[in-house]
Amino acid sequence: MSGQTEGLGMLVLRAWMWLVPVAMLVAGVVFGVIAALDESWGLLTVMLFICGLGLALLFVHWWLLYRFGRQPE
Repeated sequence: MSGQTEGLGMLVLRAWMWLVPVAMLVAGVVFGVIAALDESWGLLTVMLFICGLGLALLFVHWWLLYRFGRQPE
């Protein structure tokens, strides 16, 4: 690091960018299992879409954090 400390805002932003996609994945899996057990196939389809969206968002956030969040050498 170049001696600069990151502030609370950056910590909150990084936590937000990791927690939101993970929460989407967890919620999609939980409600997807409930929908499958209840044989509600439409809701299961929506939950699978939410899981895919969560994975895509996790990848984009990871790419953004490590592409633009690197410190200059």
